[in-house]
Amino acid sequence: MTKDEMVLHQKSHDYGGYSCMASLLLFTFFVMIIISYFSDENGALHIALYAMGVLLLVLLGIRLIAYKSKHEAKNMRLKVSEEGLQYYKHVTLIEWRSITDIQIINRELSVSIGTSPALDFKLNLLDTDLGYDFDDFCQLLNKYYYPKSIYTYETWSSCGC
Repeated sequence: MTKDEMVLHQKSHDYGGYSCMASLLLFTFFVMIIISYFSDENGALHIALYAMGVLLLVLLGIRLIAYKSKHEAKNMRLKVSEEGLQYYKHVTLIEWRSITDIQIINRELSVSIGTSPALDFKLNLLDTDLGYDFDDFCQLLNKYYYPKSIYTYETWSSCGC
């Protein structure tokens, strides 16, 4: 990726993955301890502790595999280059001269194509990993979209006072 090119990927979400794994591990641990306590066999507690260690290794292995697969297969959402914009839902590159309007309102990018309205799109930038500063992204868009201007507006959120 060159300095004059930017690729936005889908933000990877991991809601509660670690807490779910820890909760499952603790629950299994307590169930195994209770079962081994009421068991008549002498080595049941030792077997439960060994099984808990194996279960921990298996869960960590599954988590590691899931982590690797998520980070290897990042989904591209938008590519900004000197030639134009490449939006992930469109096969063709949208050239700068065919774009009639670009707006960024509350971090939602809206692009209008005059000759082909079917290519118009909106992209919520909060759902993407910019990898750069938001201002750098806006400067790159302004650089290629010049002499036309990009409308950018952000509303301030209320504190609820």
